[in-house]
Amino acid sequence: MRRYLIVLLLCAPMLAPAQSIQDFFKQSFEERLRDNPEFATGVGRHEYDDRWTDWSKAGREQRRAHLQEDLRKLGTFPPASLSPQDRLSARLMQYNLQLQLDAFDLENELFAVMQQNGLHNAIYSTIDRMPARTVRDYENLLARLKAVPAYIDQNLAMLDDGVGRGMVQPKIVVDLVSQQLAGQIAQDRNNTRLLAAFRAFPSNIPQAEQTRLRSEAGAVYDQQFLPAWRKYRDYLTGKYARSVRATAGVSSIPNGRNAYAILARFYTTTSMSPEEIHKLGLAEVARIEGEMQTLIRQTGFSGSIADYERKLEASPDQHFHSKDEMLEFARNAAKIIEPELPNQFRHIPPLLYGIRIIPVEREAATATNAQAPAPDFSAPGWMNLNTYQPEKQVKYDKQSLVLHEAVPGHIFQLTLARALTGIPDFRRFYSNSAYVEGWALYAESLGSQLGLYRDPASHFGQLASERFRAVRLVVDTGLHSMGWTREQAIDYFKAHAPSESLAEVDRYIAWPGQALSYKMGQLKIRQLRTEAEQKLGARFDIREFHDVVLRDGVLPLDLLQQQVEDWLRAAR
Repeated sequence: MRRYLIVLLLCAPMLAPAQSIQDFFKQSFEERLRDNPEFATGVGRHEYDDRWTDWSKAGREQRRAHLQEDLRKLGTFPPASLSPQDRLSARLMQYNLQLQLDAFDLENELFAVMQQNGLHNAIYSTIDRMPARTVRDYENLLARLKAVPAYIDQNLAMLDDGVGRGMVQPKIVVDLVSQQLAGQIAQDRNNTRLLAAFRAFPSNIPQAEQTRLRSEAGAVYDQQFLPAWRKYRDYLTGKYARSVRATAGVSSIPNGRNAYAILARFYTTTSMSPEEIHKLGLAEVARIEGEMQTLIRQTGFSGSIADYERKLEASPDQHFHSKDEMLEFARNAAKIIEPELPNQFRHIPPLLYGIRIIPVEREAATATNAQAPAPDFSAPGWMNLNTYQPEKQVKYDKQSLVLHEAVPGHIFQLTLARALTGIPDFRRFYSNSAYVEGWALYAESLGSQLGLYRDPASHFGQLASERFRAVRLVVDTGLHSMGWTREQAIDYFKAHAPSESLAEVDRYIAWPGQALSYKMGQLKIRQLRTEAEQKLGARFDIREFHDVVLRDGVLPLDLLQQQVEDWLRAAR
């Protein structure tokens, strides 16, 4: 019997070794890069720079199937068999996969049409991130431009599916996107930023090649890109416009209340209901306005918050005289912060970043924003500063802006995350608005400890910035869960965030739930800090707390809370 068993074993096919969870993480990440070439470009992987995501029905269903299969495979790894870091990675991946599946159709069909990150702007932002150093890079740029007609056709078929199911945006959003498309169509080959690389070649590319590539790019732009863009504009202003939903709130789409609950969970990474978030927002607005009132009384001013804001607006000292002056102001604020960082942080990343002015052709429609450094740190991070009409902009809110966008906000946090070692790549590049925007808003509150907010006006600016994010909680949930009209949202905005553009309201209409992320993230970090201060007492070290919040990269808020609580248990 034993001899036969040996023969059977020798004749049996060799079984492949069980896949390790590290191999699974790597395989899943590589699959995501293939499925989402624009994401691959954004994280510095350029193998797929010659194509766009497949938006056909088959392509979308394949991506859904990949998410479902990854979720199934992940369940085959018993948590008890994993190291603490692998267990955290697995929990993060499971959380993210399920959220993506829950919001899959909403993210694809509904948010394809929006004035911020709609399908049309995705083309421009991806081209902006593509390298232009070699002939191969230029061939990739051309390949993507040539693929735009197919990209538009696939997206129109997807939008048709959405129209058939009532998954549509309201008229105000369609009008805004149509206006953007009209502006882009009006640009010829000599001034579109899509062809910026073809107007300034690196010196290593021979002149003959430059001439060929420039000529081909111009022809592709005129004969393929512009017709596709006109086709999309005509679809939006025609069939799609005739099918728009009647109300501003997403609750009016089929099963809309559940859709908004999914989006609220997707963007806040918490289980709080829209109704709970609305009440929290009202309470936060009241609390912050109380602090603002106390501050202005301490200055000897006896008027209202709105009166004080008008006083600052009317002060010549609070206004800039030029774009260069505004740029210098922001750069000076950053240089004040940098030497103070060791007082608040145990680990400081190699900060390679700069502050620059947004180009004139984009400044009117582009808010100040942060751009992470290249994944391999071959290019710096940038705070892109909006200096449009500098004489109308005020100084008192600019210090909090530098804290938010540059240090220790977005660029600081993103640089730390991308420099992490010993974790899977998907964690280095994982992101969610609640953590990323929540951290940046929390960073604004550190200004006094980092050498800023030395005058009441700049401190008032920080409180006004925080109130603005609290207003978002109220208005977003009001529109999408409480039945508010656009006019009601505008009225609340005027009463509690009068210095902010009313275009913000239309942003919330187009992008339900995303505006909740800033304040929800900041409140969670603030809550965890208060809990740590109370439990550790004199042993509380702010540098250690910040290290715990930042050291694992971006996490959903529920997982961040668990990490901080684990640290507190060990510390006690």
